[in-house]
Amino acid sequence: MAIMTGLSGNEMYCLRLKGLSPGSLVLGNSVFSMGVLGSVGSGLRTLAGGEVTQVTSIIHEGRTQAYKRMHAEAIKHGGIGITGVTNELVQHSGNIEFLSIGSCVHQEGVTPAAEQLSFSSSADGQELYCQMDAGFRPLKFVFGNVAYSIGVGGGLMGALRSLGRGEVHEYSEIFNTTRHLALQRITAEARHAGANAVVGIQTTILPFSGMQEMLMVGTASYHQAL
Repeated sequence: MAIMTGLSGNEMYCLRLKGLSPGSLVLGNSVFSMGVLGSVGSGLRTLAGGEVTQVTSIIHEGRTQAYKRMHAEAIKHGGIGITGVTNELVQHSGNIEFLSIGSCVHQEGVTPAAEQLSFSSSADGQELYCQMDAGFRPLKFVFGNVAYSIGVGGGLMGALRSLGRGEVHEYSEIFNTTRHLALQRITAEARHAGANAVVGIQTTILPFSGMQEMLMVGTASYHQAL
């Protein structure tokens, strides 16, 4: 059967320079009820705003389950690693789906049956080539997330301040705090994986059931010189 991969021609060329060849596309998902998440979130939003820890935990669990299922599927397909890993949040009618997708890569000259999955990475093929060429050894796709609410008080004060010019301190403080929390959590995951670096970090803010999620993803890596 032909290989079904998410790797582009440029990515395959770059990975070939590192002795890697394309493998199958793999995915994993987990679906949660929006009713449960919405009721938890609406009951915990406060006038002050800030992190809604229970919702953070639920989203983290959903993302982790999706990643684990993708990883298990990759083991079945064989390969030495997974590249281009994403961890998406898709809202359906009444439900929310956590979805992880990536592309397996094989070590050239080694049969799939003899390979052991040794890494997963958020980097695409070109980025992975550059990271490896710079001495970074990829270990694991990692993420840190925070579900938070601006809060009625913060939203009102921010709206009033935004009528004038200059910094809106209420918003600056909330966004700064949540970004640092997400950074601490992705760092903790990387340490747990035995890494001494996280490379290719990307940050996104996603609307979620009346709140927002601050998400950081990257690749936990090891560099001998660090």
